[in-house]
Amino acid sequence: MMVRENSCPEEFRKRDVKVGSQIVLSAWHLHRHERLWDNPDGFDTARWGTDNGKTCMRDAYIPFSAGSRVCPGAGFATIEGVLVLSMILKNYRVSLTERPEPEPVAHLTVRAKNGIWLKISPRHQTS
Repeated sequence: MMVRENSCPEEFRKRDVKVGSQIVLSAWHLHRHERLWDNPDGFDTARWGTDNGKTCMRDAYIPFSAGSRVCPGAGFATIEGVLVLSMILKNYRVSLTERPEPEPVAHLTVRAKNGIWLKISPRHQTS
């Protein structure tokens, strides 16, 4: 969640919001809002190539905040995540276990309710 203080009067959901009011923004809820996203709770990596996904990526996807308060490490974290994942997948095969699929819950950050249980086995390298 992100807290912001508005600098000009606004009307939000038919309510006046005075200058200096604290507004809490929940990326968790914004990223799963069914009026914005097609299939908001589904895991669909192809969504970013759709018209809806492209629009939402610009207007409704703020994993690192946005504007003047954007996380200064956002670019690094995005690149680092892809790099670390590619290094893991180059050397290891990752598969689901018999345990239930992860159930996301929102705290200060998003986590899996009972953890994420995976089986990791080495890939056999050929020279």
